[in-house]
Amino acid sequence: MKGVIDGGKFTYANGANVAYLESLYKEYKNNPDAVDPQWKLFFEGYEFAASSSKGVSAGVGAQDDSEARVEHFINLFRRLGHLSANLNPLAPKPPLASDLLPAKAGLGNVTDSQTFHPATLPVKGPVSFGEVHSLLQDTYTRTIGADFRELPDNEALEWLQQQMETTRNRPAIDNATKVRILKKLTQTEGFEKFLQDRYLGQKRFSIEGLDTMMVLLDVVADEAAKSQVEEIEMGMAHRGRLNVLANFMGKPYELMIKEFEGSEIETYGIDGDVKYHKGYASLIETMSGDKVRAYLSPNPSHLEAVNPVVEGFARARQRMLNDPHGDKVLPVLIHGDAAFIGQGLVAETLNLSELASYKTGGTVHIISNNQVGFTTDPEEGRSCRYSSDIAKIVRAPVLHVNADDAEAVVWAGRMATAYRQKFKKDVVIDLIGYRRHGHNETDEPSFTQPVMYQIIRNHPTVLTQFGEKLVKEGVMTQDAIVAEMKNFRDMLQTGMEKVRAGQVKILPTVPRELENSTKHVKATEEDLFRPAETGIKVNVVKEIVANATKVPAGFKPNPKIERLLKSRQEMVEGEGNIDWGLAEMLAYGSLALEGKHVRLSGQDCKRGTFSHRHAVIRDFETGKPLELLNQLGQGQAQVEVINSPLSEQGVMGFEFGYSVADRDALVLWEAQFGDFCNGAQIIIDQFLAASEAKWKQASGLVLLLPHGYEGMGPEHSSARPERFLQLCGDSNIQVANLTTPAQLFHILRRQLHRPFRKPLVIMTPKSLLRHPAVVSKTKEFVDGRFVEVIDDLSQKTKSKVRRVVFCTGKVFFELDKERNELGVAEQVALVRIEQLYPFPEEQLKKIMASYPEATEILWVQEEPSNMGAWTFIRHRLEALCNETQELYYCGRRDAGTTAEGYTKVHEKEQKRILQEALTLPEKADKKAKKTK
Repeated sequence: MKGVIDGGKFTYANGANVAYLESLYKEYKNNPDAVDPQWKLFFEGYEFAASSSKGVSAGVGAQDDSEARVEHFINLFRRLGHLSANLNPLAPKPPLASDLLPAKAGLGNVTDSQTFHPATLPVKGPVSFGEVHSLLQDTYTRTIGADFRELPDNEALEWLQQQMETTRNRPAIDNATKVRILKKLTQTEGFEKFLQDRYLGQKRFSIEGLDTMMVLLDVVADEAAKSQVEEIEMGMAHRGRLNVLANFMGKPYELMIKEFEGSEIETYGIDGDVKYHKGYASLIETMSGDKVRAYLSPNPSHLEAVNPVVEGFARARQRMLNDPHGDKVLPVLIHGDAAFIGQGLVAETLNLSELASYKTGGTVHIISNNQVGFTTDPEEGRSCRYSSDIAKIVRAPVLHVNADDAEAVVWAGRMATAYRQKFKKDVVIDLIGYRRHGHNETDEPSFTQPVMYQIIRNHPTVLTQFGEKLVKEGVMTQDAIVAEMKNFRDMLQTGMEKVRAGQVKILPTVPRELENSTKHVKATEEDLFRPAETGIKVNVVKEIVANATKVPAGFKPNPKIERLLKSRQEMVEGEGNIDWGLAEMLAYGSLALEGKHVRLSGQDCKRGTFSHRHAVIRDFETGKPLELLNQLGQGQAQVEVINSPLSEQGVMGFEFGYSVADRDALVLWEAQFGDFCNGAQIIIDQFLAASEAKWKQASGLVLLLPHGYEGMGPEHSSARPERFLQLCGDSNIQVANLTTPAQLFHILRRQLHRPFRKPLVIMTPKSLLRHPAVVSKTKEFVDGRFVEVIDDLSQKTKSKVRRVVFCTGKVFFELDKERNELGVAEQVALVRIEQLYPFPEEQLKKIMASYPEATEILWVQEEPSNMGAWTFIRHRLEALCNETQELYYCGRRDAGTTAEGYTKVHEKEQKRILQEALTLPEKADKKAKKTK
């Protein structure tokens, strides 16, 4: 036998051998403090029993070891009791597992009347074995199955045991609460049945079969408010969402019905989203009469995608409310059972929960477990017993609850919320029910689960069951219950009639404290090109540089860092030659001095993948960190530069949520290499690009994506600009590929110096980080602003230009160098499009008109022709050409991969592109590919 206690984790191979106990007991006798605290308690109790109970031997290894066996028996129930709990409302209670039988634990000869002194049960004095056995079965094998013995925190483990064992997992519930439960169940079932009757065939993804989820949310909100929570941030997929909106969030029924009526239609508009994806913000009243703000984040059909978004939103709200420990703001996430175990983003989000820069003080996770995923049975969808088992990666306690037992659900909700508030850790409630209809209301579930749905058809609703219980207990009469149901349905009917009569003028209201986090300011195309005042004073530039390169006495940086800091000081001497890294620091520092919070996260952001940033440096001897951007001056806002876990989708989702909640902060996510954003494509597609159009949800999130062809192979060359450009429409996002440090400075500051918020995607450089030509003068940071297009600054006589080459990003510097070597600087103009979207049509029109003799217009790019900006920009440039001008493409041919795999091949192809782009027709052996 092997028995181990490891921070509260017990593992027993069987109940027959106590050799391990003997060795522990010997260790305890030598030094009581040398053993685990729980074993110390056990042995103390054992010795007390040995000294006070006649006939009980004083040694563990003696013939009568029943006390030890009883203690082991208790811990077996704590660890394995959930396996025999009555959790499935569609199945009879399972028999007690053989491991939980007294005989298997070596207690077959013990009678129910024999007394013991269990060291860890919440009972005083000697207690009969029958009472111990009864307490354990009541606590761990009824309709709550507690899976918590892997907790690494002994205090939390003992707290949970105390909560459950002192009440036998069923504390008394007063009649007022029972009436409240019935009211919530009446609303839940009544709302679904009304929609089913009145809007037959419309999808709503009903909650039926998990009706007690609404009771659970009611209890969680009540318990949270009692413990001083002011705000609940929620995320969930579509199952049951309409009921949550109406019966928890308090969205007026008339507004819900209005959406089913579909009366508000814009003929040519494609904005908006289906009703079961929408969010809401409200002030709700709990069953105790407390008020708490609630925010339900909008969510696409990509299950679990909203998880990190809600966590980021919650983290931002906690900072805004000065709530560093999560006392005031509670995240609640509702998951489907198949999605919770099946979607990798769940693991990413759980991993964030204990990281200093991402933790939110614990989340209450609710699994709406309907025991089937669309048409997939559990045995086809997971390799573990429970869908909740993925939560074991953070050792979160799990309370499995039979969704048909409303009172057990109430207790699980209270206990889980209290646990989160006390220990600030994640906790999971696995609410096990069923899905009364198919995947949606037009689906036929008996195609794939015929046996299950035969049972469901004959299974009474939880409202019916609970109503019968209250009648039996004398809490309510059957007539009162019927009247409650009728009144609710009549109210919905009246609301529908008002909607159809055009009498509904209700506008949703947002709690004042949430107004900034839900604010949406629509921007016109004119607004997008209106210059923003982003320059700063010379003395501010020098003040930031002086303070951001200062090392306190006693701090010993790496010698290379010392040289870097000195070089940054030299960059602002005279007219200045400020590089990319310092320009970025100036943007963050200047915003911080204006009181704007800055948060940058991503893999290895503190140093920067290419060692250009060094925003956080470390003592060369002690490893102690120094945050250079948080020593700029009194009153500055915090600048957080964070090394994220090796996650893209989870972390980007988190930062998106953060940017939504705090529109006055500059929030950035940096990819280690630009192509790493592939791992976050769902967040990019469903949230970054579409949230404003779908949900009027504004975000100013900035993506920094290193991009450029330096012969590094197909994995680390392209940030896939074509994908972002394909997502552009109706001024939803901004896409830029910048060529000067000052441009980076101004575009970052522009994010917060405009009244509206738009996501910004920047193709940032790699080799240009240290390119001698990629520097900006100090005056460009003082007097300048962001420029969408940079005309050819070298052209003095534009009438001599015969070819205008348009490009974006790094290739400009290679073109410029090649142009000078070929001696065609007067005949070929190089124009940089710094902002690809919103497309700067008017600026380009003026620039093209300024070259009256240019008959050849070229688009030059490093990427293959089916990638990069070509397919996006081609028709736009063609529309700007006059009748004498021809548009040509110059770049790599179309390809199935982004770049060459060999450096020499890359260099040869890069040289071809440059020469082809710059060789005039009479000098060319082969003209660039013509597009017309």
